[in-house]
Amino acid sequence: MVTSRRRVKTGDGAGDLFIINENTGDIQATKRLDREEKPVYILRAQAINRKTGRPVEPESEFIIKIHDINDNEPIFTEEVYTATVPEMSDVGTFVIQVTATDADDPTYGNSAKVVYSILQGQPYFSVESETGIIKTALLNMDRENREQYQVVIQAKDMGGQMGGLSGTTTVNITLTDVNDNPPRFPQSRSI
Repeated sequence: MVTSRRRVKTGDGAGDLFIINENTGDIQATKRLDREEKPVYILRAQAINRKTGRPVEPESEFIIKIHDINDNEPIFTEEVYTATVPEMSDVGTFVIQVTATDADDPTYGNSAKVVYSILQGQPYFSVESETGIIKTALLNMDRENREQYQVVIQAKDMGGQMGGLSGTTTVNITLTDVNDNPPRFPQSRSI
């Protein structure tokens, strides 16, 4: 016959979010837990004599750390980015840097490791997979031929592995004019 029972006495979610089996001392969650809402819970429990109601041991503290899963996709800091770059820029000229963040735990696995790729905008532009820096990728882009470019960048977590979650953003890039056309006289008519 069990002469003592255990009970969760105080702490985050004591008696509501967490319950304790009075016979075994096992602590169970009563609801689904989300690490992004609260990563750590601290509970205090104590064994109590069933007959007298008095403690049979000192109060114990339990630290419950919520294990992360990959349940958040990368989110860009801006929905649409706008950038300019001079026409006729050298290949590899910096245009803009895009940034995506992932709410998953960066200290556990690759859930929050974001890599960037370009979905639309090649062969004119490229993106560095680790940094999100967009650069020119084609020589002699001429504003007089085409002035506007729409580039779509994807950020994928899990280091880009299969099964990772992703998000996208659009970058509107305008070529700015440089002095690359000499003045011309209109054709004159002979009199």
